[in-house]
Amino acid sequence: MTPFKAPLDDILFSLNHVAMAGSVTGFDPTLTAEIAHHFAAFAEGEIAPLDAPGDAQGCRLENGRVHMPEGFAAVYRAYADQGWPGLTVPEEYGGQGMDALLLAVTSEVFSGANHSLQMITGLVPGAVGVLNRFGTEAQKAKYLPELASGAALATMALTEPGAGSDLSRIRCRAHDEGGWHITGEKSFISGGDQDLSAEILHLVLARTSDAGVKGLSLFLCPSTRRDGSRNAVQVSRIEEKMGLHASPTCHLVFDGAEAELIGGEGQGLAAMFTMMNHARCDVALQGVAHAARAWDIARRYGDARTQGRRADGGAAVLSDHADVARMIDGMDAMALGGRGIAHLCFVAMARGNSPIWWRS
Repeated sequence: MTPFKAPLDDILFSLNHVAMAGSVTGFDPTLTAEIAHHFAAFAEGEIAPLDAPGDAQGCRLENGRVHMPEGFAAVYRAYADQGWPGLTVPEEYGGQGMDALLLAVTSEVFSGANHSLQMITGLVPGAVGVLNRFGTEAQKAKYLPELASGAALATMALTEPGAGSDLSRIRCRAHDEGGWHITGEKSFISGGDQDLSAEILHLVLARTSDAGVKGLSLFLCPSTRRDGSRNAVQVSRIEEKMGLHASPTCHLVFDGAEAELIGGEGQGLAAMFTMMNHARCDVALQGVAHAARAWDIARRYGDARTQGRRADGGAAVLSDHADVARMIDGMDAMALGGRGIAHLCFVAMARGNSPIWWRS
């Protein structure tokens, strides 16, 4: 397997000269580059080596709990100890208070190094954004430090078996019985359970009335109750996938699980799309990371694999052939173009603008 090498030069060039990050108030290109190099060294040395063996081993479900592949818990502890989960958490809650632009750099590097692990950690910034915008002061004080320290990870519990993009068909319900309780099912939940963090904060879109999408509210459902026992959230299965076997995509069953309302009743979509918009931009960077990684592997192989002869009779490598060189250059162009578009979205977020998919 070709060792992972973070494409930092391309990433920083795109951020500075394509997306014009310098136009964002407070952006520091020198600090961004310095932090990026620290994360790249960690990703190349510790995160990336777990990618292939993690996918081969996969996750397993035992007694209702998901167990991650060997080595994942240790590297997550190192990730948390270095402060990376708190990158965008406000300083007053134990984070570093960085903006979306630095996150765009570390997220792409993380995805290229180990997409499975990044899928589990990558929803934390979205959850932070939701709590910052819609959470009460008490909720911020309680949950943001847990996310900043890495003690808690987050999920986005949106999709249901009979409700994909048509959110008006969501049936998962929340009832106020001296406190909110959620009953229903959610499917295709990335990191729906894992043994990396002590706590999982499920952000759940649930129905509080029958008024279509206006009857949807957002709830924070911790994996642990106030008394320390496990909350009534169960994993019924891990979905079978063609790849990403080290990332548990779970079917969750909520059976009267304790939860807290985030924002007002009926405002669930506005709150959830704060998380969704971040996730969409992050998914774009995941695609870019795979394109960049594929190009790097193809380029290195093309430069090393002997095939045929050059016009002067000397031995040729694959990249000496015009059609092969064209295809490799095309892969590079796709990665560069996609990265520039994704960075423009992150610049919009850093300026406080809602991406075009949702304006609340």
